[in-house]
Amino acid sequence: MIIIGSPPLPQPAELGYSTISAVDSCLTLLREDALAWYLSRGYPFVTVGLFFSCTDTLYVSIVPGRHALLEEVRIEGAPGTKPVVFTRLLSTRPGEPYSGEDVAEWKTRLARLPFVEDVDETTLLLGEFGDLVIVQHITEAPSGYFSASMGWDGSIVQGGGDALFSNLVGTARELEVSARTTEWGGLNALLRYREPWLMGVPLSAELSISQQTPESSWVNREGSISLIWEMDELEMRVGAGLWRGFPPGDAEQGYDFGLAGFRYRPGSRVSQGWLGADLLMEARIGDRSGGDSTGILSMGTVDLSGSWFSGSIGLGGSLLGGGVLAGEWFTGLLPLLGGQTSLRGYPEDSFRAVRYGLARPEISLGETATRIYVFSDLGAVETEHGIRYPAGCGAGIRGRSGSFMADAAVGFPISEGPGSARVYLTVSAGV
Repeated sequence: MIIIGSPPLPQPAELGYSTISAVDSCLTLLREDALAWYLSRGYPFVTVGLFFSCTDTLYVSIVPGRHALLEEVRIEGAPGTKPVVFTRLLSTRPGEPYSGEDVAEWKTRLARLPFVEDVDETTLLLGEFGDLVIVQHITEAPSGYFSASMGWDGSIVQGGGDALFSNLVGTARELEVSARTTEWGGLNALLRYREPWLMGVPLSAELSISQQTPESSWVNREGSISLIWEMDELEMRVGAGLWRGFPPGDAEQGYDFGLAGFRYRPGSRVSQGWLGADLLMEARIGDRSGGDSTGILSMGTVDLSGSWFSGSIGLGGSLLGGGVLAGEWFTGLLPLLGGQTSLRGYPEDSFRAVRYGLARPEISLGETATRIYVFSDLGAVETEHGIRYPAGCGAGIRGRSGSFMADAAVGFPISEGPGSARVYLTVSAGV
């Protein structure tokens, strides 16, 4: 088959043909495929002519016509979100030449939004002014959730709650509020707010305020503000903050710092969950002061998680690392490890880490997001009193039904055996 005409010209393979039969139905289908190919690239006024120059040679003569502009973008199926939240992710603006490549990239960006369940096929229409109108149907996911969690070791119950809104009032603003009780009656709390797309560009501002009670009568408070530049799977972050510690029987401690980091999250949602990776890195450096000492302190964290599925089998987990990079530290500044988010099988806040590295591999089984899993959390933790090598293991089940999600697990330290098992339960409801 030979194709002649003005560029851009499709190759026969792009239309799905290597040979074609000289029957009306095949020629009609070829004409329709050629028209659809050109329409997807912004040529709605194409003319296609077909003729055989001999018994085995088909000429497809094409005149594309003018390249249409983008006239309008219409969003359907997402009544809870303002259309500009979706349309601002499209590189092509109304009045510019239509680009099929930009639309393909746009749909990939839409699929990464946490409040989008599915991005359906795109329909192209001829608009009132003779140019192209994009009609994009989107299936919304819950725009946030309420979550309650509990840990129990047979004698002490610790719990907490979270509320996360990733699409506040349909604007893609994020708001997170969380609170956790401690075994000595204290309260750990966090408030985080993110304002997206400042000045019409993918630049966000984030404010975070938190409080921790690492021990009885001890309070730490921290506040930070960051600017975040979003580039598809990559987010770059810079900011500054301050930390104040109020240990019992001691003077106030302070740490004023600048911060920088990034997050890289390639992958996609599948029926079993997230298929891909999530890498988060952050470093802080600043002035430490308190009592009779001052100095420069730098700290850092790395969090890498991922999952892979093949049929009913899933492999996943995370690698965590961080702590003090250089300088002297305050005890209250050291990260606390233990519990469901770091070392399963151990009580919450079991280790105060100067430096640490944790591996949390998992093997799961299931055809959907409801999966049985086994885990083994392994660590090397440098504390103020030496290096420890905690190791825990256990099993659990996590799943989703409609807007409800649950994760229930039992874990224990390998050195102590199943008799010291702890139960973890998290229940979430989407809104």
